[in-house]
Amino acid sequence: MAKFEDPGRTNTGSLTEINAWALTWDTYDSRLHDEHPMPALYPGARHVNWWGSGLTLDELLSLAQVHGIPVAWVPSQDILRSLVDADNSHEAKLAVLAAEDERILAQCRGVLAECTDEWLSGEVAAGLKALSAYADGHHEAAACLAIAALEQILYTVNEIPPGKRKHGTLAKIGAAEPARLLPARQYVRAPLATLYTPYWPESGDALPVNLSRHAVLHHVPLDHLSQGHCIIAVMLLTSVIRQSQERVEDIRWDLLVQASD
Repeated sequence: MAKFEDPGRTNTGSLTEINAWALTWDTYDSRLHDEHPMPALYPGARHVNWWGSGLTLDELLSLAQVHGIPVAWVPSQDILRSLVDADNSHEAKLAVLAAEDERILAQCRGVLAECTDEWLSGEVAAGLKALSAYADGHHEAAACLAIAALEQILYTVNEIPPGKRKHGTLAKIGAAEPARLLPARQYVRAPLATLYTPYWPESGDALPVNLSRHAVLHHVPLDHLSQGHCIIAVMLLTSVIRQSQERVEDIRWDLLVQASD
């Protein structure tokens, strides 16, 4: 297992340090290499569930932007490896998720347990209800709840003001190129690139291959809500809520700093 070098240095690190650390982070495979110390700034630049996977940032980005699969906070390193190793068809990726759904649910519960800020109590409650619905076999209900709960959270965590809250804005945010040095936040958003694919069945649009917000909330085609797409929905809600926890922690820290001035 990797470990932090210095848990007290969570907000410091020069660009030179970040570049040097990345040489290790992006090639470290826990199956092949000995233990490496984890730099304290690691969660700010790479998500902890990437550590030890041996996957490149490009491979992770393809899962998120091409297949709409969340890669930030969940799932675990070994599941990410299985997703990358699977055939590149969307169906093959969904089959991996369906086969690992019980483990993924447990991982999502663990991530939501880290979301303790009172500002997020309603969002966490919605996430837990979606997970419970999935665990009880109501996969489609879980996905619909997760997709419905996502939207307001996405606008808030991406700090989009009311007058500019459009689905196309979220799709563009998801499709954006990640920052070179601090890409972690963009990988949370990356699945939005396909989640917000336009879909208007009355205009003859073909049903999107990837999980589609518009298909779920405008048309509710049950054949679109496969087991794999349903687990993607609850994973994405979990991932975005966990990123919201990071955001509110930053806000509270800023407020404390301002109060101390």
